[in-house]
Amino acid sequence: MPIVVQGLSFAYSKGTPFEKKALDNVSLTINDGEFVGIMGHTGSGKSTFIQHLNGLIKVQEGAVDVNGIRLTNAKRPKPDLKKLRSTVGMVFQYPEYQLFDDTVIKDVSFGPKNMGYKREEAEQMAREALRLVGLDPDEVGEKAPFELSGGQKRRVAIAGVIVMKPKILVLDEPTAGLDPYGKEQILNLILRLKAECSPTVIVISHDMDEITRYANRLIIFGEGRVAFDMPMTELFKHGKELEELGLETPTAVRLASALKEKGMDLGEGVVNMDTFTAAVLAKLRERGENVKEFQGIDWFGERNKKQAPVSDDGVFGEGI
Repeated sequence: MPIVVQGLSFAYSKGTPFEKKALDNVSLTINDGEFVGIMGHTGSGKSTFIQHLNGLIKVQEGAVDVNGIRLTNAKRPKPDLKKLRSTVGMVFQYPEYQLFDDTVIKDVSFGPKNMGYKREEAEQMAREALRLVGLDPDEVGEKAPFELSGGQKRRVAIAGVIVMKPKILVLDEPTAGLDPYGKEQILNLILRLKAECSPTVIVISHDMDEITRYANRLIIFGEGRVAFDMPMTELFKHGKELEELGLETPTAVRLASALKEKGMDLGEGVVNMDTFTAAVLAKLRERGENVKEFQGIDWFGERNKKQAPVSDDGVFGEGI
């Protein structure tokens, strides 16, 4: 079932001289199976929004329906928050700071135990979750979380969220503080979790190049409202408005614009480096250029070796 948000408004310190509106009449729908990126400047309302999705913040005005569970400001009927929080897994920024138990297995199995599972069942679920995030439970299970590397800690923290196999996974800046290789690993892990565990994924990100490689939809927040929610090919036509919101179009879109000024129009489909490369190759072939493809161009680190175009007129070359 989809996530349906209707007229959601929220203010911090409401009714006091320090009242600050964080969300202002937000309405949107997130369908099952979507990978949604949420972006916006600091204070735009994006973090406040996602915390409504599993009841961490109570609804003041409007309504939120998540997988058939309705959240409003009404006192009755009370929503089943335990069911909601097993449906929506929430991974906060720097989740490794929330590790607390003396072994990895105990930490990851805390959620199932809290939900009423017996210790043996909970620990078996924890072992499965660790395998799912790429860790060997026999190797790390009895270690203290604090003995692990930074990347391993983050995986353990994510395992503690997905151990209940939530249908919806929400992550707030999941690659914050990681080096490029670490970011690549975490983002590929999120894709794996989407395929094997949590079909609907919502990610807050500040990196436009990063999020456009993975998300199939972007929602842009500004001043507590949804500023943009449209296909990415349409969104990136609003470069000036995005700049006013503290964002910029992806590198690939800017490169495509520069090529258009030089006479090579790549069309409407460029939103990331993958679509940029494919469009350039197609255009060069269409023009009858002597195009050859070779391995070796790696746009974003050790992800995959991408095909890069080489043409007689030197539009691109091996030194790209």
